[in-house]
Amino acid sequence: MRVFRPLVLTLLWVLGGGILSLSAQNRVVSGKVLDTNQQPLVGVAVLVDGTTKGVTTSENGSFSIQVSAKEIVLTVSSLGYLTQKVTVAPSKNDITIYLQEDAIMLDEAVVIGYGTQKKVNLTGAVATVGGKELENRVAHSLGNMLQGSVAGLNVTTSGGKPGSTPAINIRGVTSINTADPLVLIDGVEGDLNRLNPNDVGSISIIKDASAAAVYGARAAFGVILVTTKSGSAKDGKATVRYSGRFGWEEATTSTDYENRGYWSVYAVNKFWQADNGQNFVNYNDRDMQQLLARVNDKTEHPDRPWVVEEMRNGRKQWVYYGNYDWWDMLYREKRPVQQHSVSLSGGTKDITYLVSGAYDRQAGMQRAHPDIYNKYNLRAKIDFRINKWATFSNNTSFFSSNYKSLGDGSVDNTVAYSASNAFACFPMQNPDGSWLYGTPYLGSSYKVANGRHILLNEGTHRNVERRSDLTNTSRLVISPFKTLSITGDFTYRFYQDRNTSRSSAFNYREYPDGPMLAYDTGAGMNQLDEAVKTYNYYATNVFANYEETFNDAHHLSGMAGFNYEKWGSKNISAWGQDLESLDLDDLNLVGMNKDQQTITGVGGGQNEYALMGFFGRINYDYKGRYLFEVSGRYDGTSRFKQGYRWGFYPSASMGWRISEESFFGDAKKVVDNLKLRASFGSLGNQIVRDTNHNQVYYTYMRLVTLHNFAGYTFGDGGTLGKYSSLGAPVASDLTWETAQQWDLGLDIAMFNNRLNLTGDVYIRDTKDMLTAGIALPGVYGAASPNMNAADLRTKGYELTVSWRDQFQLAGKPFEYSVGFNISDYKSVITKYDNPDKSLSKPYYVGMQLGEIWGFKTDGFFKTTEEAQAYAKEVDLSYSSGRLTGGWQAGDLKFVDLDGNHIWDVGENKVGKSGDKTILGNELPTFSYGINASIRWCGFDASVFFQGTGNHYWYPHGRAQGFWGSYSYPYLSYLPKDFLGKVWAEDNTDSYFPRARAYSSTGGYLAKVNDRYLQNLRYLRLKNLTVGYTIPMKITQKAGIDQVRIYFSGENLCYWSPLKKNSKYIDPEAAFSRDNDAYNYAHYPWPRTFMFGIDVTF
Repeated sequence: MRVFRPLVLTLLWVLGGGILSLSAQNRVVSGKVLDTNQQPLVGVAVLVDGTTKGVTTSENGSFSIQVSAKEIVLTVSSLGYLTQKVTVAPSKNDITIYLQEDAIMLDEAVVIGYGTQKKVNLTGAVATVGGKELENRVAHSLGNMLQGSVAGLNVTTSGGKPGSTPAINIRGVTSINTADPLVLIDGVEGDLNRLNPNDVGSISIIKDASAAAVYGARAAFGVILVTTKSGSAKDGKATVRYSGRFGWEEATTSTDYENRGYWSVYAVNKFWQADNGQNFVNYNDRDMQQLLARVNDKTEHPDRPWVVEEMRNGRKQWVYYGNYDWWDMLYREKRPVQQHSVSLSGGTKDITYLVSGAYDRQAGMQRAHPDIYNKYNLRAKIDFRINKWATFSNNTSFFSSNYKSLGDGSVDNTVAYSASNAFACFPMQNPDGSWLYGTPYLGSSYKVANGRHILLNEGTHRNVERRSDLTNTSRLVISPFKTLSITGDFTYRFYQDRNTSRSSAFNYREYPDGPMLAYDTGAGMNQLDEAVKTYNYYATNVFANYEETFNDAHHLSGMAGFNYEKWGSKNISAWGQDLESLDLDDLNLVGMNKDQQTITGVGGGQNEYALMGFFGRINYDYKGRYLFEVSGRYDGTSRFKQGYRWGFYPSASMGWRISEESFFGDAKKVVDNLKLRASFGSLGNQIVRDTNHNQVYYTYMRLVTLHNFAGYTFGDGGTLGKYSSLGAPVASDLTWETAQQWDLGLDIAMFNNRLNLTGDVYIRDTKDMLTAGIALPGVYGAASPNMNAADLRTKGYELTVSWRDQFQLAGKPFEYSVGFNISDYKSVITKYDNPDKSLSKPYYVGMQLGEIWGFKTDGFFKTTEEAQAYAKEVDLSYSSGRLTGGWQAGDLKFVDLDGNHIWDVGENKVGKSGDKTILGNELPTFSYGINASIRWCGFDASVFFQGTGNHYWYPHGRAQGFWGSYSYPYLSYLPKDFLGKVWAEDNTDSYFPRARAYSSTGGYLAKVNDRYLQNLRYLRLKNLTVGYTIPMKITQKAGIDQVRIYFSGENLCYWSPLKKNSKYIDPEAAFSRDNDAYNYAHYPWPRTFMFGIDVTF
């Protein structure tokens, strides 16, 4: 026993020493993994490089792992974040790791037609926008938020009034029959601008024909796929999110108009005298002296009253000497806005739910009784698993809006018609409180502000525009095998527009001792109009998806399905006059006029169409290296006659991931993904439009239209006479418009996905466009029939580049990103029935869409002698209207380009156009967006610029914000200091020629010319957001997960050459409106300032 004791002791000493030695060679490293907002990340994998040892982070983001005592490297990874390698020194055992979001996740699933696909395997041109990218935007519609965010997605704001929505196209104007892209919200056709932006999970913009082919006839102009957020399983815990914003809006342009009575009257009389030798405002020299004496009075001075009562022409009259700001009296500069959104989501492993609601309120600029726009959104989504192979979901959304305003039928009418005859010398009301409408100082047909100040203040002309939209989709997904899923869904959508408009008489007084008068015709008619448009939409989809991988190398997937849609509309309208009440708007109150007649009217109409399609897609890739896709759709529509209703639209695409090749070698350390894409596809367009741009639903029918005889009645006078007219002849073979598109693309991701580049070039041939066909002989007595008679080719490119990274600043992660996108295109007519290339027709072969033809100029004539000598040398009779006294000094000199001593348009044909030539293009084909963001220590800031390149506009003759008194000279809103831009003997370097009324509507300024052609390119600060997220350790004490406060501004400022010549017109508002009168003045485009708070419980 004594022999073994030393051996045992020796063995224990050796083992103990070994254990102590081994312990000295290992250590425990602990730490936390946080995101750049310093919020903990759960379930992050932390692995020791070169070993299989690893752990995952707990709920508070912490981890603890035993590692070697030497320097080690930890690999930290989590889905949705960039993988990071962290070197841990021997002396460091406690670390904090910050992970950066992976903005471009190559393995992320992208929503495509009837399925999803890994982004890395896409072979078509598909761009994505995440819901987080929209969170900071305070625009009132999702469409406006997308402006400038995606290359090739062109968004044009169409109006400035509350509730306005933009026009959207993908890859430009690619047909003379323009239409919006197909918008699918959770697979169902919907309105992008009726969606709550906070509900958006992701948006896929499908640009090329190969990716859109499975949608066939509906996808000719691209597809926008919106996927809304869904609930997520959190062990039954519910998550509540609230977002509240308050702020104001104001005009992006100046509203500082002439408010000095003297200069207002002086300007109108100067221009009117130049045209006909008389004053427009019948003020004598003493009146002008009185106005001049008050020209600097900001408010009324006791010694210099602004309204004086005098005896003139044998009776008492009010004489007006004021300095009134009519824009400010009618409209306010700042108007409050607010937005609220709340959502409740949660669930278990078997059932998830999301319920959300939003409220958006915009107060408009009408001062006395503000116009108000209210918008409401509700959404409820539920997904539950029936069993292991079947799931059911239901998605219901509701939208409602109402816009209340004052005007004769619309708020646009109010702004436009208030722009006449309201000079700064005139008040809105006379000293006795009566309204100023007619006055002896104006001609009998000219009324102050056309009475719009009366209806704005009395609130008698009420307009209400209501919109509602209810959509419900039920979907069943059966997965009998892991590789196969079968989906069936049914959607019903009901949406309705309900409009009410009320008008009544204007009461006013013209003389102090005169009676109260009434204007009770036209805009003063006692009338109520109501219209209801109801739409019903039904859609059914049944499709199956199959996916399988063979031998870990061959990946095959397929999809096939059936789609049926039916759409119908019904319109009802009614109106009545002489209502018994001025306050109540009900057609039951229609009474009789002074002739004991009851005047009413009704109208209506209905349309419907159906669409059926069979579609399919097959995808194959070999080890994610070689990618192939074929797809197609066989579509039928009821819009064409039998025999011409069906069309087949195939597509094919391929991709080569060069970065997956073995020869790529060490380059893989730098280049994460390098892919070439190529595609070809064909699409159809079923939309036909008439000359008024309205859709035609029965193209194969020659329709009869009923009309009223204006001013003719029968019987007791309450029945209007009617007559009928026959529509244009119908082409016997009218069918689909088709589009064929080739696309070549390149995708690059580098430096661990920090740098990303996507580029595309494309060619699109739009064939058999539906337009007016061959002209019929005059003896036929009918317009040309619509035919498949035109072709168009569009070429373009797109480029998107982004960089995203982070570094440590003061021990905290500083994350930043920058990016930009650009796109351009050109569309040229390749077929059209215009063999002579006449410029009197809308198109000709070789024409680039958007061409602006006009004349070259060479400054102003310096002397009248020079002007008259030139008029003898060159025949200038092509524009001699409004030329009182003939051509004189200060008139615009038009160049005789062809040298034939005649200024004209020749034969008005291409190549024989006289002195007319191409000056520019009106389409904003070149567009771009620039974004940048930073995030550090809870603070975040982002900036987004958006703009367009050179495109041009020749101002409409009635655009008073540009032409001023050269338009209709009696404008209310005269640009400030406008006379300084008018030619005079002491102002020969002016921008405008000598003064003359109606020059831009009936004179030579109505002829498009290079001097007044406006370059509309612009760069706009689209959004600026600054925010701060309160640390979680503070908020959690109050039971709140996260709180963020922020400021966000939209459309804050812009830079444009247009500003040099007019500070009153936003470059996006520079277009000619269909209603000529609405070009006088328009609702200004808004810029928005918002302060907000986001709270998550």
